[in-house]
Order: sequence, then structure tokens, then C-alpha cells
Amino acid sequence: MKHLNLIILGGCIALGAAGYFVIGKPGMADQPMDQRQAALAEKVRQDPQSLTEGEMLSRLEQAVIDKPDDPQPHYFIGEMLRTQGRAEDAVRAYQSALRRNQDFVPALIGLADVLTELAEGGIGPDATRLYARAYQLDESQVSAGMRAAMGAAQAGEQEKAEQAMRYIYARLPEDDPRRERFRPMIEAIGEAPAETGAGE
Repeated sequence: MKHLNLIILGGCIALGAAGYFVIGKPGMADQPMDQRQAALAEKVRQDPQSLTEGEMLSRLEQAVIDKPDDPQPHYFIGEMLRTQGRAEDAVRAYQSALRRNQDFVPALIGLADVLTELAEGGIGPDATRLYARAYQLDESQVSAGMRAAMGAAQAGEQEKAEQAMRYIYARLPEDDPRRERFRPMIEAIGEAPAETGAGE
């Protein structure tokens, strides 16, 4: 099972397994729903890694109903949809998570990541804002801070990007290997010419 699927599976289990599943197990279609739910709950208890993606997604969809104010099920649905190549559906799932908690850092980063993927690697204004907010809320999210700075650089805001990079760099521990990666990035941003508007 892929690493991301294991994370999603952990989220499913953390949200509570017993009695939540709404799909049946192969070969059990003729059983009453409560028996199918009980069988799947037992499957989670005995061998959670044997769950299919469909079963995990079903669990999360039911968790959305059972915990309407919790951003986590929406976030994990977004993660699963993203692995299936359903980027636009993933965007909606992450947005649903953020409607429940606008400061839910995993969803901020997830939404920014998928917007960047949809832009074929370009970090647009929305993704830049989301990455910056995630780093502001949790400075351990160094990658999000870096990407916010890269988004500013791509928008031609070299000074802002350089300041952001230096801010992040200054807060890394002295023995953090990422410091070595930051130095050339800061230098490159500082040397890049600022973009000018059309017609200038």
C-alpha cells in the first residue's frame, strides 16, 4: 500500500471505524446493511491494510455526514481524489475542509499543491497566499514557506521573495541541512531582475 494511502487509512481509523461503512464487502451483497457494516468494521480491526480505496473513500464520506463540522474527512477525501488524478474534485474537497476551519494547515497546503499541479508547476497568487498562510500558522512547514517565496518570485516580487527566504533561513537550526539549499536560492532570487508590466 502506498505511503499516502497508509496516511489516509490512519485518518479513517482515527475518525472511528465501527459502524460507519456504507458499502458492502465483495460476496456479501445479499447481507443486511448492518451486517455489512459490522463485517467491514471487523476488517478494519483485523487487517486495515486490506481495505480498498473504495472502502476508505466510503468511510470518509460517511464521516463527513457523522462529523459535519470536522475538516479532516474532507481533507482526506481531497488527498484520495488527488491520488486518483481527480484534481478538480480534490480542489472542492480541500475547499470544503477550509470552510469548516479556514486555518486547517494540511488543507491549506493540499489546496495550494493541487492548484500548483493544475497550473503545471506555476505557483499562482492563490497558491502563494495559501502556502504563506500555512507557514504563518506553522513555521515547521518550511516547504510551504519556500513555495510562497517562489510564488512571489514568479510574480516578479523579487524583494518580497528574498525577504521571505531570508526570514525562513534565519529560523532554521544551525545544523539543518536545508540551510545549504536556501543559500543559492536566496542568491538567485536576489540577482533576478524584477518583471515589469506589459508595455513598460
